[in-house]
Parts: sequence; structure tokens; C-alpha cells
Amino acid sequence: MMQDNLDKRDGIEPTVPRTQQDSPMLDQELPASAAHVSDAVHAWLDGEPVSEAALSAAPREVAFWKKVEVETSTRRRMVTPSYVEAQVLAKLPDKR
Repeated sequence: MMQDNLDKRDGIEPTVPRTQQDSPMLDQELPASAAHVSDAVHAWLDGEPVSEAALSAAPREVAFWKKVEVETSTRRRMVTPSYVEAQVLAKLPDKR
């Protein structure tokens, strides 16, 4: 079975050497203390009742999780257009 090579970089030599600034960002391990989230935020994420005063102690975490909720609810409503589905199905080989 022949497979298409989808890597556009294949066979192309870079004309300009990469610099430190151009290199992709790599994942970094964070110390455990940097990833601490308060118990109030955990309870709020679990749907438990939490006072506004307790949440106001962690405004960055609350803002982050509210943004995540907005993004995920937007993506849940996304639907692949029918013409894209038809194109994908047309590219699949026939079963014989």
C-alpha cells in the first residue's frame, strides 16, 4: 500500500540556520509548589458550593478555568461541515 508523504519539509534544506529564538518551545517540568491550586478552587471545579471570598483568593486560577469552560463549550457545539465529511468519505478506499 502506498502512503503519501505529507511532510512539506521533506527534501528541503533550510536556507537560514535556526537561531535560539526560532526554536520551538519545549515542555518544562514545573516544581510541585508552582502547580498548587487551592482547595476552594478544587471544590468549585467539582461543583460544590464555595463562597466568593474563598474564590477571590485565587483570581488567576478561577479566570483560567472560566476561560477553559468557555472554550470547551464552544468546541462542543462545533460540527464538521457536510462537504468536509463527503470529501473524507470519498478519499477512503472501497472495501472489496
